[in-house]
Amino acid sequence: MRLSPGTRGRAFVISAVVLAAVGVATIVIAATGSPGATGSREVAAPPGPENAVRGFFDALAAGDARAALAYVEPVPGFDLAADPLLTDAALGPERRPAAVQVSAARQTSGAALVDVTYQARGTTVRQTVGVAGGSGSYRLRDALIGLSVSGVQGRPVTVNGVELGKEDLSTGVFPGSYEVAVDGNALFDGQSFIVVPEVVMGGVAAGVSFSVPDLTGNAAAKIQAQVRRDLDACTTGSSAKPAGCPFRLDVPGTKARVKWSIATYPSVTPKVTEVLGGLVVSLSGDGVAHWTADFVDRSGAARHGSGDLRFSVAGSAKPVGSGFEVSLTT
Repeated sequence: MRLSPGTRGRAFVISAVVLAAVGVATIVIAATGSPGATGSREVAAPPGPENAVRGFFDALAAGDARAALAYVEPVPGFDLAADPLLTDAALGPERRPAAVQVSAARQTSGAALVDVTYQARGTTVRQTVGVAGGSGSYRLRDALIGLSVSGVQGRPVTVNGVELGKEDLSTGVFPGSYEVAVDGNALFDGQSFIVVPEVVMGGVAAGVSFSVPDLTGNAAAKIQAQVRRDLDACTTGSSAKPAGCPFRLDVPGTKARVKWSIATYPSVTPKVTEVLGGLVVSLSGDGVAHWTADFVDRSGAARHGSGDLRFSVAGSAKPVGSGFEVSLTT
């Protein structure tokens, strides 16, 4: 398994039980002959199961997904051709199997087994394909690869350039290589891997697990700037308890009017965390607000006071559209 440069996270091999659910179409290879001079027919021996396997890989090498699927045994109730990863779009030239070598079939009680060796992005892959049927009619089993992608966390994911939504997935793909990527946004860096199949538990499979991403290079500074703007907005009124703000003042008496200013802005520390709905950036920091207050005490006398008030900022930032929004906890 080979990773693309500059990526984070980890790639791993998954259980080949995924392959059991990926089966595939019947292709009939008819024997033909031609009448001899005396009128007799000489019938050629039907091609062996390895020929069907070779035809499958030849179709992949040509980038013809439809022709390749014609060799694969269908799954009841599932249209393989409707899978976006089993189309020509996922079979770019650099992603197809190359230098394919097909061995002679080995007969077992249930099906013939055909060993195949091919190159995927310069890595040698060995795969055994089951072939059922006979008399020229063959069905390929275990021809597709089980691919699992986890850690997507609500980010758009693509495999070989094909968009696949924003959720973890487990699906069948053609033999070859797979470029798996999640998009970046205003807060998080994108991540990508290039993986090839590996033998596991008697089959071949591959998987990618994305780690918690880093913030983009300027995200922390942008979050800090947004927090400062939110705090500045808290100083524009005259309430002793400005709504949605991390500081407030208990003023005795009546007719209180408070003037606020930020003496020390908090140095906010953002931390990327995983939550049920995806990824969020939690925020924390401490600051100081200065206040001056005018009010009428219980005796009816006008009073004036001032001072500093330490406060703590907590909250979160999350991607929204092409930007992000900050929410402060009060």
